[in-house]
Amino acid sequence: MKKLIILIYILLLSLIPIYAQQTWNFDNNKPLNSDSNTPLILHSIRDFPELVEGIEGKGLRTDGYTTWLTANFIPAQEIKSISAWFALESFPTDTAAFYGIRSLDKEEAFSLCVDKYGSVMLSIYQNGEYVYLPTTSKVRRFEWINLLLSINKKNIDVFINGDKNFHIPYQLKSTSFNEVILAKDFKDKKLGIYDLTVINAIVDDIKIWTEAIDDYQSIKNKSSVLAGRKPVLAIPHSRFEKDFSRPKYHLLPAANWTNETHGLFFHKSRYHIFNQKNASNLFLGQINWGHFSSPDLINWTEHKPAITPEPGYDCNGIWSGHAVIDDNQTPVLVYTTGGEKMGVGLAYPKDENLIEWSKYENNPVVWGQPKGYARTDLRDQYVWKEKDIWYMIIGFGIVDDSIEKGAVLLYKSKNLKDWEFIHTLFEGDPKTDDSGIFWEMPVFWKHENKYILLVNKVPHQGVPAKAMYWTGEFKNEKFIPDHKIPHNLEVINRLLSPSVSYDENGLVTAIAIIPDEIGSWAAYQHGWTHLYSIPRVWNFNNGIIEQTPHPSLKQLRGERIEVSPKSISEEKPLKLTDNDNQLEVRLIVNPNGSKKFGFYIHKNTDNSEFTKIYYDAVSQEIVVDQRYSSLKKYVPLNIRKGKYKLDLSEPVDFHIFIDGSVIEVFINNKDAFTTRIFPLKENSSQFELFTEDTDIKVKGELWYLKQANMNIDF
Repeated sequence: MKKLIILIYILLLSLIPIYAQQTWNFDNNKPLNSDSNTPLILHSIRDFPELVEGIEGKGLRTDGYTTWLTANFIPAQEIKSISAWFALESFPTDTAAFYGIRSLDKEEAFSLCVDKYGSVMLSIYQNGEYVYLPTTSKVRRFEWINLLLSINKKNIDVFINGDKNFHIPYQLKSTSFNEVILAKDFKDKKLGIYDLTVINAIVDDIKIWTEAIDDYQSIKNKSSVLAGRKPVLAIPHSRFEKDFSRPKYHLLPAANWTNETHGLFFHKSRYHIFNQKNASNLFLGQINWGHFSSPDLINWTEHKPAITPEPGYDCNGIWSGHAVIDDNQTPVLVYTTGGEKMGVGLAYPKDENLIEWSKYENNPVVWGQPKGYARTDLRDQYVWKEKDIWYMIIGFGIVDDSIEKGAVLLYKSKNLKDWEFIHTLFEGDPKTDDSGIFWEMPVFWKHENKYILLVNKVPHQGVPAKAMYWTGEFKNEKFIPDHKIPHNLEVINRLLSPSVSYDENGLVTAIAIIPDEIGSWAAYQHGWTHLYSIPRVWNFNNGIIEQTPHPSLKQLRGERIEVSPKSISEEKPLKLTDNDNQLEVRLIVNPNGSKKFGFYIHKNTDNSEFTKIYYDAVSQEIVVDQRYSSLKKYVPLNIRKGKYKLDLSEPVDFHIFIDGSVIEVFINNKDAFTTRIFPLKENSSQFELFTEDTDIKVKGELWYLKQANMNIDF
């Protein structure tokens, strides 16, 4: 962990009582170099403080897991009160601290904390253990709050925005304190490498007093003025400006952890899509429904989460689900409630822009698994309407004759609120179809008189998750597949869990997750995880999903380069670009009898890093060889293959999108595969076409793509 003295200076404000001992803020670039003042020390993965708009002047932006401040008083001080301003972006995944003070002998400490639902808690460390006392007060995200802790020999008081919210009698043991911590608790608690006691917030205007304060009126007066200001919690541009692997036109959250998308729909001239979001850290935990909207599927605005866990039926997370437009033309969120039991909840918009949502008062509308089923982890709804009946399927797994198999549960309703379980819509046969033991994120899409049931089998015994589908009929409230063996959504398995909807022009459009699949330490260094595919158009041909890039992507095109017809030999590959990480490439390749041909992507001039993607005509496979793709630690170096038969008597159409770490490839306007590449060197960015056999012929075009507008409105 890097440490450095933050460039700050001391400014004593006119409204601070004359017995204020120390004030820290972030409004100047002068270092703390006076012997009479105590420097703040930054603890962060980054070697610079992220300074943003604070309550007054500048504030320090934290990230939820790596960034906090400490200060050490020499000699120790008789600290009696501490105050600071905070604006939370998210509640933590565990109890985390706004600030704390600790005695010189480290035998006594006090912290003001917040739990994963926003409840303020007082932490007291004595006799070798931490005790957390609830204050019965809650704070809100996306608002400024002032927190003041006052300690004397007989009492502890907590003030929020100048109002006393908590009081307890307390016998103080220590006479002096020398250590202050900000944005983190003294108590260490981790999940793997990730710290759980750090807040994701803006911190500003920290004050220390050597006397307990009796008159809070001046603080209350100032709080009443400042607390109404709207904090700007958008992630600073500086955090990722040097990260050449971070995509610039793919959809992804501003920072930290995400998982599947869900609920794509078009409503009142705007697209909306939701996602699994943990803004407080880089792992699956305390999940919110993040929310994006767009006028065109390319330029997106990230909004604050639509729905958030609360004590009770969804206390353990707002898991995936679906969104539909109800009979009153109102969007409805249908989500998995993670609580004592897994269930189904609904949420309705509170405003026409769909920014604020309220949970249905009679949630959960389904609670727990159906009678007769032992498994408790049902999740991920998909809802549709047949005539006047609403149907809902939920991902599930069953045990049949000692065999675990994936399944989807089927429910029906007349109003989206009162649901009746019918039976399983369909069950897998893993010995025959390799469909796994549990299914997530189901889609049941109707095309003409056929239905497509798409599911994602969960990872099991080292076999990764996979998106697969059957085509068939919906008869007597059962799915009857046309074929026993499901089709894979991609040639090489990587893309998962598509959200599917019609666009404004009636095109069937899908956006899915393309996970990183990198180690925790690599994600820790990046500060973000996973992303979403470009929008794709689904066409249906004899029961097969054919995928093409959505036409809206053309607006990203900048300079066009024509690739005139050329012959490429084994000895001399064709370099198409150099030092470009955002590209669209369209190539028509005549194999001319070559048994192995393809591309080098993110290649370095010294061949120290490259990914080799090619077609092997002998084995009839698409191969992604990433054994030399990165010199970074904790990035998998492997080979992935997918069976695929190309008609080599005809030219092959490759349509490739490159955006930092993500590569999406479309073949002959129907099949697709994706990969992720994380080179260490920024100049590992060449794109070459090669053959390892007879000469091949190529023509085509490429475009340098512009960055999409990715905005944050919080």
